[in-house]
Amino acid sequence: MKDSDRVVYYCPQCDQDVETRVEEKKEVYSVRGEDILTDCAVRICNVCNTPLFDEILDEGTLKKVYDLYREKHNMLSSEEICEVREKYGLSQRGMASLLNWSPTTIARYETGALPDSAHMTTLLMVRDNKEYARQLYERGKDKMGRLDRNRLEAALAGAAPSSSVDLGYVLSKRYKDLDSQYLGYAEFIPEKISNMILYFSQAHPRLSKTKLMKLLFYTDYIHFKNHGYSLSGMPYQHLPYGPVPYNHGLLLDYLVENDIVSLVPYESFDGEYFIPRFEPDLSGFDEEELATLRKVAEHFRPFNAKEISDLSHEEEAYVATGDRELISYKYAESLRDF
Repeated sequence: MKDSDRVVYYCPQCDQDVETRVEEKKEVYSVRGEDILTDCAVRICNVCNTPLFDEILDEGTLKKVYDLYREKHNMLSSEEICEVREKYGLSQRGMASLLNWSPTTIARYETGALPDSAHMTTLLMVRDNKEYARQLYERGKDKMGRLDRNRLEAALAGAAPSSSVDLGYVLSKRYKDLDSQYLGYAEFIPEKISNMILYFSQAHPRLSKTKLMKLLFYTDYIHFKNHGYSLSGMPYQHLPYGPVPYNHGLLLDYLVENDIVSLVPYESFDGEYFIPRFEPDLSGFDEEELATLRKVAEHFRPFNAKEISDLSHEEEAYVATGDRELISYKYAESLRDF
């Protein structure tokens, strides 16, 4: 037994923190009604010998069990599913559009969930049959974003799909030509918005996409109201579910493809939440900007996605603009105080 295994854990049987050890055991797990026998590492209480919950060890065991099940039934692993998507140069949203699935389904499969048999058959056919992928593309290309279409067309034509497109540059280029009233008289810097999102993802665990979009909106417009410029330099657009960054889908692709955040499906309902991949670097923010970030994070901490979305619908910035219209920062003056 390694010294690193001999750590203190809480034992509910002893009702106290105790020293523990890790033992290798054979266990049977049921996967879709089928028993899978595997070797697994189990944390044991040194006092009463009770098996204890260890998230890291238990997750490793489940992954091993699922991998054995996949191998037995000729199923792709989560890593291989990612490789199928990357073979065609697609984002998760682009892959979802190609297959006519939800982005949440793709995210779940790429983070370890087992596909059903029909979905697995489709994934294998897309991996092994480029012509089948072409047929799917012809049926659903109108639902796919321009960047994903270009990458997939290149892959289908035999060219290596480019995964090195700088999405931050693409966003900057799209924003640059807009009138300054929509940018809050600030320059859009991809690294700055990345650290804002890392900050909010860390301050609000299991942060949903909807809530993040509203936190960014309030941060930018409140900072503009108080200091005369937006924090991120992002334009916002009136959409049915509230004000959101213009080209927010491309923004999300930029965050995921650059490994700034991970998008993880909720267990109990449809949707995804953000997991920050590293600590935010706040050295590029001055004291006034940091104060705005903290103020927004703290005020909206108890709000769920629906509550903050409903609140944003009441702001003049939303009420006075039409569907898909860009929202001028002049409306920051009427933003409610908190």
